[in-house]
Amino acid sequence: MQPDPHPLVEAATSTSRFAVTRRWLARVSEWSAKATFRIKRGTPAVTIAELGKSWPLTEAQRAFLLQLGETKPGAAFIDEKVANINRAAFHRSAFVLNAATHLLFVDLAAQLLLSLWELKAALVAANLLLALTAHFQMRENYHTLLAGPRQLPKKRRLLGLLRNPRYNKAVKKSSRPYARSAWKEQTLYRTAYFANAAVIFLGSQFILPAERLIFPFGFLVGKITGLITTIVVFFDGWRGIRAGDDARLAREREVSVYRNLKI
Repeated sequence: MQPDPHPLVEAATSTSRFAVTRRWLARVSEWSAKATFRIKRGTPAVTIAELGKSWPLTEAQRAFLLQLGETKPGAAFIDEKVANINRAAFHRSAFVLNAATHLLFVDLAAQLLLSLWELKAALVAANLLLALTAHFQMRENYHTLLAGPRQLPKKRRLLGLLRNPRYNKAVKKSSRPYARSAWKEQTLYRTAYFANAAVIFLGSQFILPAERLIFPFGFLVGKITGLITTIVVFFDGWRGIRAGDDARLAREREVSVYRNLKI
C-alpha cells in the first residue's frame, strides 16, 4: 500500500506556522526591547558588552571601560551609571505610555461635562515633555559613564602643610548629580505618576464614547477601556512608590559624598 502523504503535509504546515509564529514573537520581543531599552547588568565585562549592543562604543571607549571595571570602585561606578540609564529609560517608556493612554482612553473634560480638547492636549504634552526629560537624563548618564569618575585633587597642598580648598569644592560638585536625581525622582516623576493615576482613574473614557457605538461594540470597548486604564492606574501607583524609593537612594548617595569632606 502507498503511504498516506497527508501526515507529512500536515507536519510541514504545522512547522511552517510554528516558524511564522516564532518570527512574529521575535519581532515583538525586539520591538519591546527597543522601546524599553534595558541594559542587562552583570560583571563589568558583561555589562559593557550589553551596553555596546544599544550604544555605539569605539574600541578606545570599550578598552577604557574594561580597564575601569577591573577595579572595585570602577566596577561600582559602571554598575551605578548603567542602573541610572535603565531607570531613566524606564521613565521615558512609562510617560510615553501615559501620553498614549491620555490620548486614547482618557477624557477628563467629558467626565466633567465640559468640552475642552485643550485639557487632553495639555495632559498628553506634559507626559511627552516628561518623557523627553527622562531621555536627556539617560543620555547625560551615558556621557558621564564614558567620561569616567571625576578625579579629585589632593586633600592637602604645600607638602601637606595646608588644606587644599579645591578638594572640598570638587567633592561638593560631585554631589550635585545625586541632588538633581533625587529632586527629579521625588518632585517631578513621583508627583507625575500619582497625578496620572488620579486623572486616568477619574477621566477614563475611550476617544469615542462607548454609548455611541453599535451593540456589542460599545460594551466591548467599555470593558477593554476599563481594563487598560485600570492596569495603567496600578502601574502609575507602583512607579510613584518606586520613584520615592529611588529619590531616597539618591539622597543617601549624596550624603555619602559629603562624608569625604575634610573640614
